[in-house]
Parts: sequence; structure tokens; C-alpha cells
Amino acid sequence: MGQCDRNRSILCVFFTIIPTMLMADANQSTAATSAFCVNPAGDLGKCIYFLDCKPLPRALSTDLNFLKNSQCNQKEGPGFICCPDKRHVLPEPPHCGVRAALQLTGAQLTQPDDYPWTALIEYEKPDGTTGFHCGGTLINQGYILTAAHCVSSLRADWKVHRVLLGEWDLSSVLDCAYNVCNNPPIEAKVLKIIVHAGYDAQNGSFIHDIALIRFEELANFPDTIVPICLPIAESFPWENITDGFSTVVGWGKSQSTAGVTKKLKLNLKVRNFRECSSLLEWPEKMQPSQLCALWERSNRKICSADAGGGLAWFYRRFHYLIGVAGSDEQKCGSGDVPGVFVNVSSYMNWIRNNIK
Repeated sequence: MGQCDRNRSILCVFFTIIPTMLMADANQSTAATSAFCVNPAGDLGKCIYFLDCKPLPRALSTDLNFLKNSQCNQKEGPGFICCPDKRHVLPEPPHCGVRAALQLTGAQLTQPDDYPWTALIEYEKPDGTTGFHCGGTLINQGYILTAAHCVSSLRADWKVHRVLLGEWDLSSVLDCAYNVCNNPPIEAKVLKIIVHAGYDAQNGSFIHDIALIRFEELANFPDTIVPICLPIAESFPWENITDGFSTVVGWGKSQSTAGVTKKLKLNLKVRNFRECSSLLEWPEKMQPSQLCALWERSNRKICSADAGGGLAWFYRRFHYLIGVAGSDEQKCGSGDVPGVFVNVSSYMNWIRNNIK
């Protein structure tokens, strides 16, 4: 703090750093910058004009060094800080949920750029080999959302190794179509795994089967990797999700199935809670924090969903994550039995509270 004593720290900050920031154009647009960043405390935030960071965190208003080290986006001039306000951490349209293929019926092969939020979780095994056995969904530059059973109910001696982003064909180094190749996939190291405290693998119900994986570093994404949108807005039309189709995307990976090498998509019809309860073999275990979806054709030969992968609903040009896939038996359903998913809307507060 230099010459600023503890009792005058607030005045010191405002009479040293703030005037410099105010030299910046007060009309700077948050939307024009809004890059993700990590502040000195290790909290995930967005690089925005400091007056837009409301409420201004206490550390920013009392600690001169913290404020100095929180500055970002210097190319745009002074006045931008890494704001850890959780309202700024999750992307919103048009910065999420884009570049997905047209909805098709049945298990269909995707193109390399389709559904760019799809992630794979790689596991390290006792013999030194690795394998992909669960999926996840990218929700911002630092986290994927997945199922709790993918990270806490593992086979003996399995260990979550890393997360693969931007993959399409697991059998090739580069993913190419029409003589154009994407950048190689990004391999993100895992810093932290956060499992919902209410998850209990022993009861067999898969209630609260949801988890977050944080990367060691914020990923610097190419255009072929984009996070999905989350249903953040209070006005999100949940009552309409039974209209049309929702989509699961993946390689059919789980702890007991090998899946396929190229990413597939499959459209499912979301059912309301009453229909789900009547269709399930164990209706007493169905909870409001879950939703179900059914593939309505009997000739399905493969489930494209990964355990822990996402169920996405297309609404007004953007894809929103509405569900997280369950176990093998649950993720796509079979015959007239629907697949069961964690209802993301029931966990939005949990997601916000656990993203740092």
C-alpha cells in the first residue's frame, strides 16, 4: 500500500488508481470486451469497465495492489478490471450456443464444427493407459458441466486425467471436411472437481447427479470451440421445452461402453413430469430436479449420448443446456422407456455458487 495506511486505504485507492481509470472513455462497452479472466484471488471473472462491476467487490475498493493487479485489457486503455461478480461469469447469447447443425431425426453423423461445446473426459487407468468414458458440456472458458457419477463413482484406481475440447473424430489427429481442417483439439488439465453434496451413488436414484470440472488454466479457444448457453434468464420459456426436439451429442461413451469414433447427434422428445413418471419402470424415483426425454422410433441402434453429456434445446437461434445425461441405462432410454437427465434449471444457483 506504500504511503496509504490501513485506515485510509479506501481514500488511497480512489485518489490514486481511480482517477487513472476515469481517464478511460466512460462509454466503453462491456459487450465489446467481456473476455474471461482470473483475478489475483484466483476467481473467474470478466474483463469489463470498472464502473460496470457492480457491486464493486470489497477487495477492489480497499486494496490498492489487488486493484492494480485486477486491471486487464490494457490494449483498450485504462479502466478495465477483472470483475469476479458471478453475474458476469456465464456467457449469454450471442456469445454461446451457436454453430450447431440443423435438427435431424435419428442418429446422424455431425460435421467437425457442429455442437462445439461437447467435451470428453479422459481417465488414467492403473496400467498406464487412458480412455474416454464420459462426456461433459463446456459452459465457459474455465468449466465443463458433467454428471457426478462420472467423477466420483469411478472404477477402482481410475483417475480423471484431463478434458478434451474441440474433438470430432477420435481416430484422426486433425478433423477435416471438404478439404478444410480444424485446429487440433485442446487438452485441458483438471484443477478441481466439484460434486454436488447431495449426490449419493449408493441409493441408485441418481438424484443430484451433477458436477463441475474446472481447468487449470482458462482455455484460449479457437472458433471451433464455443460454450453452450445456460438458461440464466428468469424469462426462459421452460414451459415450451416439450415443443419440438432436444438434442444429445457425443460418442456414446460411458464406463461400460466404448462408443464410436465420430461424434453423433440424436434428437429426443422431452416429456413433462407426469408423462415421465408414467413411462418409467421406477416412477417413485423420478424427482422434479430431473427431466426425461424419449427417442420415438423403435429402430434406434445406437445412443449417441455420453454419460455426463448434455441435452440441448434450440431456442431463437441458440442452444441451451437443459439436461445432463445419466448412466448407461438412463441416458437415451430404450424402447418406450425414456432417458433421464438432471434438470439444469434446478441447479442454476448451485452452478453460480460453485464457479469461482
